[in-house]
Amino acid sequence: MADDHSLPGWPKKKLVRDVRQHLSHYGIRPRFTIWQATWSWASAIARSYYHTTWPIPSEIGAQYILLLLAEMQSSHQLKLPYRARKVVPAEVRALLPAQQPALLAIADGRDTTRTAVDHE
Repeated sequence: MADDHSLPGWPKKKLVRDVRQHLSHYGIRPRFTIWQATWSWASAIARSYYHTTWPIPSEIGAQYILLLLAEMQSSHQLKLPYRARKVVPAEVRALLPAQQPALLAIADGRDTTRTAVDHE
Protein backbone atom coordinates (compact mmCIF):
# COMPACT_ATOMS: atom_id res chain seq x y z
CA MET A 1 0.00 0.00 0.00
CA ALA A 2 1.33 3.42 -0.92
CA ASP A 3 2.09 6.13 1.61
CA ASP A 4 0.44 9.54 1.66
CA HIS A 5 3.42 11.88 1.30
CA SER A 6 1.29 15.01 1.71
CA LEU A 7 0.73 14.31 5.43
CA PRO A 8 3.25 14.36 8.30
CA GLY A 9 4.76 10.93 8.99
CA TRP A 10 3.67 9.57 5.62
CA PRO A 11 0.79 7.39 6.84
CA LYS A 12 -0.55 4.61 4.66
CA LYS A 13 -3.31 5.72 2.30
CA LYS A 14 -5.60 3.05 3.76
CA LEU A 15 -5.20 4.55 7.24
CA VAL A 16 -5.98 8.04 5.90
CA ARG A 17 -9.03 6.68 4.07
CA ASP A 18 -10.23 4.84 7.20
CA VAL A 19 -9.90 8.01 9.32
CA ARG A 20 -11.83 10.04 6.72
CA GLN A 21 -14.50 7.34 6.66
CA HIS A 22 -14.72 7.33 10.47
CA LEU A 23 -15.20 11.11 10.52
CA SER A 24 -17.72 10.99 7.66
CA HIS A 25 -20.00 8.81 9.83
CA TYR A 26 -20.43 11.95 11.95
CA GLY A 27 -20.80 14.27 8.96
CA ILE A 28 -17.30 15.72 9.35
CA ARG A 29 -15.17 16.64 6.36
CA PRO A 30 -11.62 17.48 7.49
CA ARG A 31 -10.21 20.98 6.97
CA PHE A 32 -6.59 21.37 5.94
CA THR A 33 -4.96 23.12 8.93
CA ILE A 34 -6.49 20.93 11.63
CA TRP A 35 -6.10 17.86 9.42
CA GLN A 36 -2.35 18.50 9.10
CA ALA A 37 -2.02 19.11 12.85
CA THR A 38 -3.91 15.89 13.59
CA TRP A 39 -1.55 13.85 11.44
CA SER A 40 1.46 15.58 12.94
CA TRP A 41 0.19 14.58 16.40
CA ALA A 42 -0.60 11.02 15.28
CA SER A 43 2.83 10.75 13.66
CA ALA A 44 4.53 11.87 16.89
CA ILE A 45 2.57 9.19 18.78
CA ALA A 46 3.49 6.57 16.17
CA ARG A 47 7.19 7.45 16.40
CA SER A 48 7.10 7.33 20.22
CA TYR A 49 7.01 3.51 20.05
CA TYR A 50 10.11 1.39 19.48
CA HIS A 51 8.51 0.14 16.25
CA THR A 52 6.40 2.78 14.53
CA THR A 53 2.79 1.98 15.44
CA TRP A 54 0.07 4.31 14.23
CA PRO A 55 -3.03 4.96 16.36
CA ILE A 56 -6.21 3.32 15.08
CA PRO A 57 -8.56 5.36 12.84
CA SER A 58 -11.07 6.13 15.62
CA GLU A 59 -8.28 7.47 17.83
CA ILE A 60 -6.96 9.73 15.07
CA GLY A 61 -10.54 10.83 14.39
CA ALA A 62 -10.95 11.68 18.08
CA GLN A 63 -7.75 13.75 17.93
CA TYR A 64 -9.18 15.65 14.95
CA ILE A 65 -12.46 16.33 16.77
CA LEU A 66 -10.60 17.50 19.88
CA LEU A 67 -8.48 19.91 17.82
CA LEU A 68 -11.60 21.12 15.99
CA LEU A 69 -13.37 21.84 19.30
CA ALA A 70 -10.27 23.61 20.61
CA GLU A 71 -10.19 25.83 17.52
CA MET A 72 -13.90 26.58 17.86
CA GLN A 73 -13.43 27.50 21.53
CA SER A 74 -10.42 29.73 20.83
CA SER A 75 -12.38 31.65 18.19
CA HIS A 76 -15.41 31.94 20.53
CA GLN A 77 -17.56 29.79 18.24
CA LEU A 78 -18.13 26.93 20.69
CA LYS A 79 -21.26 28.27 22.37
CA LEU A 80 -24.49 26.75 23.56
CA PRO A 81 -27.75 28.59 24.08
CA TYR A 82 -27.97 30.45 27.39
CA ARG A 83 -30.38 27.93 28.98
CA ALA A 84 -28.74 24.78 27.62
CA ARG A 85 -27.48 23.77 31.07
CA LYS A 86 -30.89 24.14 32.70
CA VAL A 87 -33.12 22.73 29.97
CA VAL A 88 -31.85 19.25 29.13
CA PRO A 89 -34.45 16.71 27.89
CA ALA A 90 -34.22 13.14 29.19
CA GLU A 91 -33.03 11.75 25.82
CA VAL A 92 -30.18 14.29 25.73
CA ARG A 93 -29.30 13.64 29.38
CA ALA A 94 -29.02 9.92 28.53
CA LEU A 95 -26.43 10.73 25.84
CA LEU A 96 -24.30 12.91 28.10
CA PRO A 97 -21.85 11.38 30.55
CA ALA A 98 -22.24 11.71 34.31
CA GLN A 99 -19.99 14.80 34.25
CA GLN A 100 -22.67 16.68 32.30
CA PRO A 101 -22.21 20.10 33.99
CA ALA A 102 -18.48 20.10 33.27
CA LEU A 103 -19.06 19.02 29.67
CA LEU A 104 -21.65 21.72 29.06
CA ALA A 105 -19.40 24.30 30.74
CA ILE A 106 -16.76 23.77 28.04
CA ALA A 107 -19.13 25.07 25.40
CA ASP A 108 -20.69 27.55 27.81
CA GLY A 109 -17.42 29.39 28.36
CA ARG A 110 -17.83 29.24 32.13
CA ASP A 111 -15.40 27.68 34.58
CA THR A 112 -17.21 25.16 36.81
CA THR A 113 -14.41 25.20 39.37
CA ARG A 114 -15.11 28.80 40.34
CA THR A 115 -17.05 29.53 43.51
CA ALA A 116 -19.57 32.25 44.33
CA VAL A 117 -16.73 34.25 45.92
CA ASP A 118 -14.91 34.30 42.57
CA HIS A 119 -17.89 35.97 40.92
CA GLU A 120 -17.97 38.96 43.29
